[in-house]
Amino acid sequence: MSIPEFPCVLCGDGEDNELVPVAVAPPGLGDRIAAKAALPIEPESRICRSCLNRERIALSIERLEKERGELTTLEAEIAKHATTHLSIARDADEIFEHGKTFGQRIADRVATVGGSWTFVIGFFVALLGWIAANLVLATRSFDPFPFILLNLVLSTVAAVQAPIIMMSQNRVAARDRAQADEDFRTNLKAELEIASLHEKIDHLLHSQWEQLIDMQTTQLDLLQQLAEKRRRG
Repeated sequence: MSIPEFPCVLCGDGEDNELVPVAVAPPGLGDRIAAKAALPIEPESRICRSCLNRERIALSIERLEKERGELTTLEAEIAKHATTHLSIARDADEIFEHGKTFGQRIADRVATVGGSWTFVIGFFVALLGWIAANLVLATRSFDPFPFILLNLVLSTVAAVQAPIIMMSQNRVAARDRAQADEDFRTNLKAELEIASLHEKIDHLLHSQWEQLIDMQTTQLDLLQQLAEKRRRG
C-alpha cells in the first residue's frame, strides 16, 4: 500500500483516492478541522472522507444543540443522516399496514363497516323487520312488545362494537403521530440541508471573490507594466 504524500490531517492515514483537500470544506467545518488538527493547515493539506463525515456530523449536532438545547435521539439521528446525505423518508401507512396483527385487522374492518351508510341502512331495515315480524305475529311472536330481546341484542352489539371501534381509533391516532414524526424528520433534515447549502454557496462566492480580486490585481500589475514600457519607449 502506497503512503499518501499528504496524509489525513486528523488520523494521519487514508488512501490517496479517499483524501480530499481541506480547503474545499466550508468555513465553519474548515475551522473545526484546523482546531483539531495536530499539524498546521497548509494549502496542500488533505483529510480522509471518514474523518470529514465525522466532523460534519459533530458540527451539525453542535449547531442543533445551540438552537434547540439538548438533542433527542431522533434529532441526533436526523443530523447524522443529513450530513451524510442519506434518505430518511418513510411511509408511515406502509409501516403500520405491514405490522398489523389479526386482531387489529378485525378492529379496522369492524370500524370501516360500522361507520358506513350500508351498515346504518341495513341495521335500520333489520330493526324494522324485527319489529314488524313481532307485531304481525302477535300470537306467536318470539319477542313481543316492548321487545326485551331486541333491547338485549342492541345492548350487546353496542357493548362489543364500541371498544372495537375505540381500538381502531387508537390505531388511527398512533398512525397520525407516526406521520407527524416522519414530517418532523423530513422538515428538520431539509432545514439542515438548506443551511448547509447556504454555507456552501457563501463559501463558493467568497472563493470566487478572492479569485476575482487576484485576477484584477494581476491585470492592474500588467497594465502598470505596459504603461511603464510605453513611457520608456
